Amino acid sequence: MPFYLSFFLTLSAIMWFVYGVLLKDICIAIPNVLGFALGLLQMLLYAIYNDGAKEKVVITEEHALEQMQNVVVMSPLGTCEVCLIPVTNDMSDKGKEVAEEKEKSGEGKDLPA
Repeated sequence: MPFYLSFFLTLSAIMWFVYGVLLKDICIAIPNVLGFALGLLQMLLYAIYNDGAKEKVVITEEHALEQMQNVVVMSPLGTCEVCLIPVTNDMSDKGKEVAEEKEKSGEGKDLPA
């Protein structure tokens, strides 16, 4: 939650508490004491853990140059969803085992890497 939102929600709880005290209405004042306390706790936690959030996240476009495959998922209701899946040239585990066996036996030397 952004700090300013927490700050103004806490400020609102204080104002409602003051309003409840001025009207001598305990039903307005008491719940806002809890709101004020939790708002202060939230801002305190924000101040403590905000330093870790200053690291900038660099978004790279790794998948921008890769081949992508479109997969269309149709639902019985008539709606559809298109999912982009990167195409990989990795072998499956079984394929890797077969390739390793061929390499050990000397058969796989003419295969391109």
